[in-house]
Amino acid sequence: MRTRLFSLLVGTALGTATAATTYPVTVIHSAGTTTISKKPLRVVALGPHALDLLLSLGVQPVGYGEASTFIKTPAFGSPIRDIRNLGSRVTSSPVNVGDRFNPNLEILASLKPDLIVGEDYAAQVYPQLSRVAPTLLFKGIDHNEWQKTLPLLARALNRESAAANVLATYTKGMQTTRAVLAPRFRGQKVLVVWTGGGEGKNTFTISDHNDWTGGLLSDLGLGVVDGEKRDAVVSVEGLVALDPDAVIVLASGSNTPARARADWNAGALTSRLRATRAGQVYFLDYHLFRRIRGPIAAQLIERQLLREMTRN
Repeated sequence: MRTRLFSLLVGTALGTATAATTYPVTVIHSAGTTTISKKPLRVVALGPHALDLLLSLGVQPVGYGEASTFIKTPAFGSPIRDIRNLGSRVTSSPVNVGDRFNPNLEILASLKPDLIVGEDYAAQVYPQLSRVAPTLLFKGIDHNEWQKTLPLLARALNRESAAANVLATYTKGMQTTRAVLAPRFRGQKVLVVWTGGGEGKNTFTISDHNDWTGGLLSDLGLGVVDGEKRDAVVSVEGLVALDPDAVIVLASGSNTPARARADWNAGALTSRLRATRAGQVYFLDYHLFRRIRGPIAAQLIERQLLREMTRN
């Protein structure tokens, strides 16, 4: 039986013609090699990153896996009504299959999916997932990772024309946003951090230009400051030593942008930083900026940055 093999190399993926997919098709992904015998019609998304990619291609999931803290439908097997940031684009009322990294296999099987899409964090249960349906697990945390993934996923779903449109729209949006932001922040050091607030309100983790968030902001013309290592953790004193011109603070966990702002302004040191005095500290949502990491999230982030950073 003939199959087609597709590399994860972005050059190969982007250079693939947009002819209709001939099934069976075989895709190399981060957890292995998967053959898909027919066009998938019932697809399960494990996590917001996979959901973003599927929705961008026009595919509505029959099931969705997510950490219970991020959805208001805790009961496994129930339709999910509220999905942060992406919910307005979901019309299929996907069933809650449990945690995105370790879903409930019984509920998953009951949906009779013909494709499961997730991130490589679920690699430990890849053999079990593959027994339920063909499974594709992709990397997604690094800069430009989804641009490599999307053409492969589109090929598996016979949605290559849609993928080409997504990439073109993304490029145009990036150029438009960069034309506004780059001149405003030219020559400035922009620090991107996240904090969970509460007892850890004075501890910050740095997002650098190699991860998805820092890479996106760098592409938008912001001079993102790197830490000493990946996901470097700094104290308030560390922020003072870095002395950035602007700071983007992402509220993570149970923290909120409003609470993060209050903590920042109440701090003896953070309130006196150069960025604070210049009115260039922006308090935003970690979930949107770091957990979704796809073309829809990028579009939403661009809109929010334009609103927040061009008020003055």
